[in-house]
Amino acid sequence: MKRNYMLFLLCTTFGFAQTGSLCNDPIVISSLPFAVSDNTANFGDNYDPQTTTHPTCATTTFGNYYHGGNDVIYAYTPSVSQTLKIEIPNALGWTGMFVYTNCANIGVQYAACATGVSAGARTINNFSVTAGQTYYIYISSWPSPQTVTYTLNVTEVALSTNDLSSTLEQTLIYPNPTGNTLHIKSELPLEKVILYHSNGQQIGAFPLIDNAIDVTPLPTGLYWVELITTEQQKTVKRFIKS
Repeated sequence: MKRNYMLFLLCTTFGFAQTGSLCNDPIVISSLPFAVSDNTANFGDNYDPQTTTHPTCATTTFGNYYHGGNDVIYAYTPSVSQTLKIEIPNALGWTGMFVYTNCANIGVQYAACATGVSAGARTINNFSVTAGQTYYIYISSWPSPQTVTYTLNVTEVALSTNDLSSTLEQTLIYPNPTGNTLHIKSELPLEKVILYHSNGQQIGAFPLIDNAIDVTPLPTGLYWVELITTEQQKTVKRFIKS
């Protein structure tokens, strides 16, 4: 009898977790546009990261407090690089929405977020995603309310040519001057990076690894770097190899 009770307890605890309650078993978004309505009451309260220190959300400095209620997690892996709008159009007060690039980052590092103490939309707009990377959309709330109703909409944003060019022009390269590694911060997914001498002579394409290129082999001097997006938008930046 005792053995049967233990088996029942294990199955109850670990065997019937609702899909979406845990990051390793998220609700998969297979295609866009995507829309769903639900209640976090249907999922567990599995993630309560510490709140003594935590990342700053764009809309609040108390992001981890929005992990205090029940949690639900969706996952999307794009087959092509694209730009998304992720929105809870009519969120209840104290609802938070976060995007993570891996499960270990929950409460540690947000890729994007939207929170608010008042009822209203929670919107993450013009969010660039890379083909093959899985993105986890996490919805929760403050401990009061413990659970919230929500509607989640995920759609692709078709940026105009002007929008793409404007966004690409805001791309940053750093440090400048640099001795070894040139980091590139871009809101648009990059397909290729080509380096040129200051006289315009092409050196060649450099591999982009972790949003950076290794310029260690280059002699000291002035160079140009051409950044090309997956949409074939281009911009050119100047940097100094020290």
